[in-house]
Amino acid sequence: MALETASALANDFGKKVLLVDGNFSAPNIGLYLDLVNDVTLHDVLKGEEGLHSAIYESYGIDVVPASLEFRDDVDIYKFKKVLDKYKSRYDFIIIDSSPHHSEMIPVMAAADKIFVVTTPDRVTLSTSLRAAHIAKKNNANIEGIIINRIRDPRHEMDILEVEKISELPVFAKIKDHKKLGEAYFKKVPLNVYDGLNDISKEIKRFSAALCGLGPVKESFFRKLFKLNNFIGRESVNRELMRQRFYTEQL
Repeated sequence: MALETASALANDFGKKVLLVDGNFSAPNIGLYLDLVNDVTLHDVLKGEEGLHSAIYESYGIDVVPASLEFRDDVDIYKFKKVLDKYKSRYDFIIIDSSPHHSEMIPVMAAADKIFVVTTPDRVTLSTSLRAAHIAKKNNANIEGIIINRIRDPRHEMDILEVEKISELPVFAKIKDHKKLGEAYFKKVPLNVYDGLNDISKEIKRFSAALCGLGPVKESFFRKLFKLNNFIGRESVNRELMRQRFYTEQL
């Protein structure tokens, strides 16, 4: 989700984006993009390198990968200080976080806004909400939820159930699709590999709201379907977020 959002912001909306792998013990963004990591975020947090040395360009995104070899001499609490120096250089800094409690704290301290990503089953949602509870206790600004990897809505929680249990708005519903596996097998963001895929379209709609832009142009048949049914709750939530984000930037 972090990679695809960063890709949409950079490639579809022309934003300057820094994507940071803040999963200190189990990073994977560098693996997804097949980056050769001579210098990583871990080297920066150990004080051995500046952040500029750990930034790699990939598919229009500036990426800071982390090392698969996590050691105790890495000071993860330097994370916010390191990123603060780069805020003015980017339109967006997207951080992929670990769900692990001790690793979440420095990421939450560095983030202006937090989105909880979950799948629509009770087990994963319970784990995700525990992370959200930790974030709230640390006075983190939790915007809402993204429901990821929807496979069979008949056997999964719907958006109203998720919002009722979490007491948070849902901003995107992302269906699982085999093209995602194809894209990552080829080490390419799905947004670049197949921009017309349903996953890519939904993430573009979410990213447009982050930018303070109106809804992404949709096909006649999608509009007709909406008119004959209803506007999804997540679309309403995105519009409210778009207006709020736009106001904050004024």
